[in-house]
Amino acid sequence: MTLAPELFIAIRYTLANMKQSLMIAFAVGLGVAIIIFIPSVNLSFFGYFLEKTVENSAHIKVTRELETMERNIQALTRHLTSGSPENDDPHIIFSDQTLTRKRNIKAYRQLMKQIRGVTGVLEVSPYINEQIIVSHGSQIRGGSIQGIVPEMEKNIRQLEEDIAVGNIDNMGSSDVFIGWRLADELGVRLGNRIQLVTSEGRKSYKVAGLINTGIYQKDLDTIYISLKSAQQLLNMSNEITGINIRLQDIYAAPKISDVIHQTFHLKTRNWMEDNEVILDQIGMFRVIIAFISFLIVFAAASSITSVLIMVVASKSKEIGILKAMGLPPGSIMRLFVFQAICLSILGATAGVFGGMGLIELYNATPYSKAESFLGIGRQPVEINLEYTYYAIIYAMLSSFLASLFPAWHASRLDPVKAINS
Repeated sequence: MTLAPELFIAIRYTLANMKQSLMIAFAVGLGVAIIIFIPSVNLSFFGYFLEKTVENSAHIKVTRELETMERNIQALTRHLTSGSPENDDPHIIFSDQTLTRKRNIKAYRQLMKQIRGVTGVLEVSPYINEQIIVSHGSQIRGGSIQGIVPEMEKNIRQLEEDIAVGNIDNMGSSDVFIGWRLADELGVRLGNRIQLVTSEGRKSYKVAGLINTGIYQKDLDTIYISLKSAQQLLNMSNEITGINIRLQDIYAAPKISDVIHQTFHLKTRNWMEDNEVILDQIGMFRVIIAFISFLIVFAAASSITSVLIMVVASKSKEIGILKAMGLPPGSIMRLFVFQAICLSILGATAGVFGGMGLIELYNATPYSKAESFLGIGRQPVEINLEYTYYAIIYAMLSSFLASLFPAWHASRLDPVKAINS
């Protein structure tokens, strides 16, 4: 027997009581819409945050040569086992050399060539990063200068996207690019001069551009300056404080970071270490969403089961007639499974459009300019296709499972008793 008669009867049963069918479809659709909407809002934020902190920054940072930690441990061990005089305090030797000695990277050009040869590394770029004081007139603020080589740094991250005003390719030796919030705090406009103050002295620079990363703290204290200008300002000769590295596979960062650390005796830090908290939050959020989705689907499935049991009870005579006409138990089961699937398709379709509607409504809702979590303002939300697929699959699967018991019960009806009932 073909499936056409069973499907036809299932559709007739669905249309026979439209009010009941629409209520079930609404329950399924509401669940699908929620499963789509909530992850889309939250994962859009997390995605934007990771884009700003990962794709728009170095995957690995070589922060400096090792602080002689490993060598100090070896020296301390020898000191303790060599019978040194008792008045020598090994803790002083250890802490002095480890904590108070600053070790910038010196022969960085050769080192960059060697790091570029590591498997998985795409690009490298030198930088200087130091905390300074910025002044303009009577206004004084703290800031963080980043001495960079623009043409090299652009290979590491989307540097030009952060530049709101000005052309960083034309940055001269006396030019600076500062965060627009910092400019606002200082009362600085394009072309004004500011003073950068360090322990080595102070120097005047012209504001040649403004930075807008979209992250509050960065826009409040970031200052771009050429690498050579930073070396002169900080009296660092031919030294740098770190090297930015871009990888082919960002998820290989821990492994490659360890290789660089072990091979070149450098202190490294990768993007996954910097964003460990946010990555943990994403993983926890996915678990919570999976649990909520289960509860929603369970509620929708329960309504389908309840309604189909009522349908079987109300249609028992018709089922008995169909069985008396020769329709086998398997076909009776498929009839009610098809009815559940029809309801789930209707509900899932409504849910997808409902989820899209909620997202559009959310994006269109006016909001204040106040900064939100982690200093990032609210961003436009895009529908998350992964959870859209999950929602549809959940709806179909739960409807199928919910229909099995009432379908099996219908297939077990005695046609004589059903007709005479």
